[in-house]
Amino acid sequence: MKNKLLLSSALVGGLALTGIASAQTTITGSLDLSYKTISNKGTATKETDSGFGRESQINVQNKGKLNNGMNYAAGFSLEFDGKSGAAQGVDSTSTQTNLSRISRENIYMDLILGNTTLSVSADHLNNMSFSSAPRVAQNAATTIASANVTTTGSTVDITAGPDNGGAAYVFYPGTAAGSSNYMGVGIQQVTPVGVITGQYFPRASAQQGSNDGVARVNTKDAYELHYRGDLGVKGLSTNIGYNRQNHPTPSATQSEKQTGKAIGVGYNFGQFAVGAQKNWTDNGVVSGTGKIDISSVELGATFAVTKDISIGVTHVETDGTFRSASTMATDEKIKSLTAGYNLGALTVSATVATLENARGVSGNDSDIVLVRAGTRF
Repeated sequence: MKNKLLLSSALVGGLALTGIASAQTTITGSLDLSYKTISNKGTATKETDSGFGRESQINVQNKGKLNNGMNYAAGFSLEFDGKSGAAQGVDSTSTQTNLSRISRENIYMDLILGNTTLSVSADHLNNMSFSSAPRVAQNAATTIASANVTTTGSTVDITAGPDNGGAAYVFYPGTAAGSSNYMGVGIQQVTPVGVITGQYFPRASAQQGSNDGVARVNTKDAYELHYRGDLGVKGLSTNIGYNRQNHPTPSATQSEKQTGKAIGVGYNFGQFAVGAQKNWTDNGVVSGTGKIDISSVELGATFAVTKDISIGVTHVETDGTFRSASTMATDEKIKSLTAGYNLGALTVSATVATLENARGVSGNDSDIVLVRAGTRF
C-alpha cells in the first residue's frame, strides 16, 4: 500500500515558488505499533513492565527543477511517538521534549548538482546511525530500550545510559541523540564505490526562541564525516565514520571534546547475509563517575526463508568505562532472535532478546519480547 497525495505547486506555492520551472509535492506517512514486555533481574528495582508503543510520521516533500536548470528538494516530517496512552514524545511530562520530537524530524532544503547534494538540514543526510551488521526489523538499541531501568521512589531513573536508560550500548556512537538531529550544513557526494557525507552543526543542541532568533547560550558545535557503500563489490556493505562535539563549558560529565567512531562490513550472498560493526563512544572525561569511554562490537546474520519470511540473530558486546571511575567489571551483552513476515501492506516482526550484565554489573539482566507491526502510505 503506497498511496501518495500529489499536490500541484500552483496550489501550494504562491509567491515563494514563482521562480520554479517545475515542481511536485508528495505527502507520505508511516505507522508502527508495538507491544513490549520486559522482565528485569539484579539490582534493578523495577522488575517487570509491559505495554504498547507507537511511531507515527507524516512526510512532506517538494522537488523539481529551478529556472536555472538545477535540481532541488525540500521537505519536513512530523513525528508522533509515545507509549500507551501518553502524549507524543518520549513521555507525557515534558511539553518541550514532546514538541522537540515532533518538529526536528527530516527537515531539509537541498540543491542537487548531478551526484553532489548541498544541504541545509537536520536528520536528513547519511549519518552514523547505521550498521553494516544485517538484521531483521529494529536495531538492538530499540530492542532493549527501557530494559533494566532502575527506580528511585516513584521516579524512573533513565540517566544510567546515554539513550537507552539501563544499558551502556549506544547505536549512534558519539552522543545520545546524534548531532544530525540538529540543524546544520552538509555535502553528500555519490561515487562509483559509495556515498561520502560531511556535515557541520553550529549548535548541536536544542534551542528555543523565534524562527530567526539566535540563542545567547553556551552550546556545542559538531561535525561528522561518514562513508557508506559497497566499494564496487556486489553484495558488500561497508561504512566508516567519525564525529566530534565541542563544548565551551566542560564539567564532570562532558569535556571540551566528545567523539564517536564507527566501522563496519557486511556481505549478502543469496538468502544469507552476515556482518560486523564496531562503535566507539568517548565523552572525553578523564576520570570519575561521569566518564564514558566504551566500545561495542555487533555481529549479525539473517536468513531469507522465503521471499516474505526472514529470521535474524544479533549479538552485541560492550566493554570499557561507563559512568564509573573504573572499567566495567564484566562485558554487557545483548542477544536477540527476530522473525519477520512481509504481508505486502503490513510488515510484522517478533523479537526475543536478553540484556546481560547491564552497564557492566554482573546479574543485572533483562528478558525482552517485542512485537511490531508497520505500514507505509
